[in-house]
Amino acid sequence: MHFQPRATWSLLVSLISFGTVVRAADSGRLQADLLFPRNETYAPAEWMPIVFAIQNTKLAKYLVPMIHYEGWRTGHYSDGPGFAHSHTNMERANLSSEDPYFVHNFHSELAEGVWRIDWELWHSSCNENWTDFTSVGDPVNRNRTLHSVFFTIKEGGQAVDLVAATADGKTCSEENAAAVDVTGKTQGVPARLDMPDNTCAVVESPRSKPTPCQVKVDSAVAASMTASLRARLCNGLNPPDDCPEDNAAQKLAVAGVACLAAGVGMLGFLA
Repeated sequence: MHFQPRATWSLLVSLISFGTVVRAADSGRLQADLLFPRNETYAPAEWMPIVFAIQNTKLAKYLVPMIHYEGWRTGHYSDGPGFAHSHTNMERANLSSEDPYFVHNFHSELAEGVWRIDWELWHSSCNENWTDFTSVGDPVNRNRTLHSVFFTIKEGGQAVDLVAATADGKTCSEENAAAVDVTGKTQGVPARLDMPDNTCAVVESPRSKPTPCQVKVDSAVAASMTASLRARLCNGLNPPDDCPEDNAAQKLAVAGVACLAAGVGMLGFLA
């Protein structure tokens, strides 16, 4: 096979660019916060929301963030997690459209007792020791920060109220937040599906401490989360009795809630 001189030069330039700082990007701190639940005692609820917020979303593009969590009832660890979920499609959700960006999920009929949430923020970053195909290792690091938060479900506890809970920072700790400090430098990497523009971000190490629980959930966002839950239940296989009978109306409700959710920058799921 023979390359034309121009094609050969283009290939050479693309190879040289791998591992080099290709351009400056936005710098600052991307932070993920577990907004709810907090280290509090809550009354039993049919649906328990798990709510996160992503701050400084313009930095998310080259970090490819993901949030995963599992809920364990203390004393029942051998039974496995009582609930779990991964917000894996955040990089496709145009996070920069809203700041903060809310992601949430609902879990049903959690038993009374003390619960532990193990949650982790995953993100990509440049391996600065990788310069070209002769280097050892992967040009992109996949990093995670692991945290644990406890809460209690018990008769007589406070009602689940996202607005009231996030308005009070007394029960908030560093375990409620994970931060990534982005330097503003990027590197080129070989073509791969998980990295936009074949580019990764250079991040600071070690990380500085996050500032947790600065984000508040207002009544409009809380109402939208509740509406998304209802719409999904009504569009499911066993809808509640008070849902609209017209299936077309149900689909219209789901579409309307999707538009509202997009307006406040949310991803919602059920489990």
